[in-house]
Amino acid sequence: MDIQAGLRDKLRFIERHYAAASAPFRETKRKIDAGEDPFEPPPFDAETATDFRPPFLEQWQEANESLNIEGEVALQLVQGALREYLSSFINLYGDPLTASGKNWLRLYRKHFLETHGIDWEEGPVPLDELEEVNLARNDVEHGGDPFGKTRRLPQDNGLRFAAGHFVDEIEKQVFQASGHSWPGRIEVTDSGLKETIRRVETLCEFLRFETVQNPLTVV
Repeated sequence: MDIQAGLRDKLRFIERHYAAASAPFRETKRKIDAGEDPFEPPPFDAETATDFRPPFLEQWQEANESLNIEGEVALQLVQGALREYLSSFINLYGDPLTASGKNWLRLYRKHFLETHGIDWEEGPVPLDELEEVNLARNDVEHGGDPFGKTRRLPQDNGLRFAAGHFVDEIEKQVFQASGHSWPGRIEVTDSGLKETIRRVETLCEFLRFETVQNPLTVV
């Protein structure tokens, strides 16, 4: 059973799915920004104008929100792939997960340390980066408007990851300029999703390598 190959297949599918699903919304935003048909801006007359908002603002915002929702869905799929990998890994080696608690990521960390002698803190992915992915996914799943428009990091997570990969870029710039942090709007961009996948693949490859090298484990 090649769970490593299975993980790679799932992550490559998620990448392809996200690229295809998000393409129409990216194109809408691009056309609006470029003023291309059917979003050619009407002539502007400063003397008679009563609405000074950019043309097609609502359409741009809707496309941007749709793009973010596709990112949120992809983030959840990546986290699901990681959990499935870890569960399959444990089943493969016949060491059932016996720890209990609410934070599943910490439970797996404890299991690998106690069962295989593998300390995730010594791995190539900082624990904070793994926690950021896990908490952002949880916040997408459980917090805010069901359509994503008001999803924000909770107070604790927002302050901890105010400049993280899943905070709206404009709000992030405001945070950095003001020197203050507050719970930002969750935004899963293409670069944020790629970074998430990199972290997951790097962690899982580390676990595979360390388990093979560990004399306590029969492979």
